[in-house]
Amino acid sequence: MKTNAMPILVLLLIVAVVWIVFSVYFNSNELDIDPNATSYMQHINPSFLTDGLDDLAKRSEKNLPVSPSEFLNLVADEK
Repeated sequence: MKTNAMPILVLLLIVAVVWIVFSVYFNSNELDIDPNATSYMQHINPSFLTDGLDDLAKRSEKNLPVSPSEFLNLVADEK
């Protein structure tokens, strides 16, 4: 009975060691955000004007070979 348990215990020990090594590795390699990058992370103004987006939608409807709404319908039909 003792000889049957030995390969299982060895495998368990190997898995535990690999788990610990990966845990230490990933905890030591945490990504730090550059403090200067916080100046770029600002909320969008709640009164954001959608005129530019509306103009873009109109131009894409007029200039693209397939309208975006038709394209979305075609893609949805394939699923």
